[in-house]
Amino acid sequence: MKSTYELISKYILLFMCIFCLVGCSSKKEVKEELNFYEDNDKLITIDDVDIKVDEVMPYLLQVKMEFEELGGEDVWDHNDFSGGKKAEDVAKLAVLDNLIRTKILVKKSDEMGITITESEEKDVNAQALKYYDDLEKADIENYHLTKESIFNSFKEYRLVNKVIVEMTKGYVPKEEELNNKLLENENYAKLKSSSLEDMLLSLKVVHIFIKTHEKNENGEYVLISPDIEEKAKKEIEDIYKKAVDGEEFASLVKKYSQDESTKDNNGEYILPVRLLDDNFQSLIELEPGEISDIKKSDYGYHIFKVIEKILPTDEEVKEFEEEFKKYESQLKEEYKEQLKNSAFNKIYDEWKNNTVVDLNEDLWARIDIFGNINENPISDKNIE
Repeated sequence: MKSTYELISKYILLFMCIFCLVGCSSKKEVKEELNFYEDNDKLITIDDVDIKVDEVMPYLLQVKMEFEELGGEDVWDHNDFSGGKKAEDVAKLAVLDNLIRTKILVKKSDEMGITITESEEKDVNAQALKYYDDLEKADIENYHLTKESIFNSFKEYRLVNKVIVEMTKGYVPKEEELNNKLLENENYAKLKSSSLEDMLLSLKVVHIFIKTHEKNENGEYVLISPDIEEKAKKEIEDIYKKAVDGEEFASLVKKYSQDESTKDNNGEYILPVRLLDDNFQSLIELEPGEISDIKKSDYGYHIFKVIEKILPTDEEVKEFEEEFKKYESQLKEEYKEQLKNSAFNKIYDEWKNNTVVDLNEDLWARIDIFGNINENPISDKNIE
């Protein structure tokens, strides 16, 4: 049973990597690699700006690190990572989108007269130097990185941020938009629509539990044995029949329950209604003295007998109202940021539609996520 009162994670706009995806697989085989400096050709032209291969290398490394941080070093052999695409193809799409976005916004910064101040440049250089110094020597060599290339990348990211701030500084989302976003959140909508009495109601119950799963060393619930489900179901059905036939519930708890945390207390504990999973919600409808039907969870079978319905105190109501206001305020700030980013993305899409992007697809197809320039293409030629 899990809490329905959960906070959503903060929406964070990443400029170093526009995608953070998870998958599984293993290391790439070594391919024949061409001489990098002979192949430092023009990779892409954005309007009248030529971008060479060396400029894409920091983007490749950053996306590679993001993927491996979330999916492990063996992420790259997954052949159906997203929409039938390989993990490397998805990663390269992220690199290309991020590169194009950055270059377009850097060009816009020049048109808008946005520059980096002297103090900002010192800060950027310090961050870039730390980033470079923290890199593995092998990555620096594999991606042909220099301090200058990292400095330039960090300066571009700072300019991108300044353009976004400038274009959205007066943005205020409409109240209707914000409210709609709030109500799209199932947890919020449930809390908002429920009465405080129902939300803060607790049930004093007596519990009989027959387990089918137990935690392994990784804290994951695993089936105890292949035939345990059938045995456990038969046992809980027999116990349920005895309970509804009038056998004393407390004695059934002592004799059969495998819930070690409550067995010594005759199976009694307090169950907050707001912590109930959907398949346990029907417990709310039971009156004191009534017995539930058999409930199944991820770790076994349950029977409950309701002893008492406990209404919230005035202090609990007040505390909940204060916590809900904080929760609502946090959600609003997160959704305001999301709506602001969406508004800017519409502006960016217009800029991109008016930008001529010419990709050297043959060269791009020969570059892999590990910074190699291969003799033959390593993925689909056409990048959509």
